[in-house]
Amino acid sequence: MKRAIQNFLSVLLSSAAMISVASANSRTNPASTRLCFISDFNGSYGSISMPSSVHAGVSQLTKLNCGLVIGAGDLVAGQDPSLTESHLRSMWDEFQRAVLMPLDLAGVPMLTALGNHDASAARGSSGGYIYQRERNAAAEVWMKRLMGSVSGAVEWLSQEEYPFFYAVRFGTTALVFIDGSSATEVRRKRVWLENQLSTIASHPSISTRIVVGHLPLVAVARGRDRAGEVLADSRELYELFDRNKVDFYVSGHHHAFFPGRVPEWSRVHGTVQIALGAVGDGPRRLLGEHAVSPQQSISFLDINESMSVMESRFSLQTLSPYSGETLSPRELPGGLPSLDGTGKPIWLKRFDFNSIFPFP
Repeated sequence: MKRAIQNFLSVLLSSAAMISVASANSRTNPASTRLCFISDFNGSYGSISMPSSVHAGVSQLTKLNCGLVIGAGDLVAGQDPSLTESHLRSMWDEFQRAVLMPLDLAGVPMLTALGNHDASAARGSSGGYIYQRERNAAAEVWMKRLMGSVSGAVEWLSQEEYPFFYAVRFGTTALVFIDGSSATEVRRKRVWLENQLSTIASHPSISTRIVVGHLPLVAVARGRDRAGEVLADSRELYELFDRNKVDFYVSGHHHAFFPGRVPEWSRVHGTVQIALGAVGDGPRRLLGEHAVSPQQSISFLDINESMSVMESRFSLQTLSPYSGETLSPRELPGGLPSLDGTGKPIWLKRFDFNSIFPFP
């Protein structure tokens, strides 16, 4: 059965690749320099209905002129071995109804990394995936999307293990998606990741490089500042991103918004980790002592291709899904007392983006 599923997915990938590469260059969305980010939609374990904040957030997304919506995982409320296949299908059906259908109607494509509540890569004592059924269910949903609205939205650079590991090009932006649903799963695809980053680093017509995964490189939220809640090889990965001119690593899981660099690790480019706030339940407080209240949020990045310096080329805003009120990163603390993947203390310095510039 497992081999049959793999063969089925391989056929879909091959077909989609021919369709998508042929049509990618025909897309002329004037909003293509605006990328919108969302993460952590889920409510309580096993819940089928989406929190009201998700519905409000999707409504905001349809008004933001997003060229592409990018998810950082935890789109449904899985990670429970007792959930039946029927229940898993119901959760994903509701996600499609509440999130994907409105985006499709607005003509906005969505790509995503998968999180621990979607398709956890946690392994049992035998070495197999504990949540294999959940991974199969997630793969089935996103493979169908690949043949639909997503196919013509991007140019595919790699479909290695879609939807767990893959890379695309959207205009002059390259996006590499990794399976950060557990702290160590990315180790399995380290050579693939290095090859993808090396290729896009040297590509003359790619000017923005983004890696997307679920777990962050370093901690940002209280209660998740420990090993296992961030990528285990955080320093090695950060330095790999830094060498290959990755502008941003976008993550979820901590349910708290904070863009920052690790000065101690920045040697070449200065990769910025954008930790996204939750759209759904359970926003968390940032690490450290400050007055910023936890809140649900969605974020969007504007790219000014005419500028060469990172601080001037990008503008990042986050907003409330309910009110649409924006929060500038400059309203956040100047830095956080963070932890890396081994539990070692590290300082995460806030990255200050350009003020909002006119959008074409």
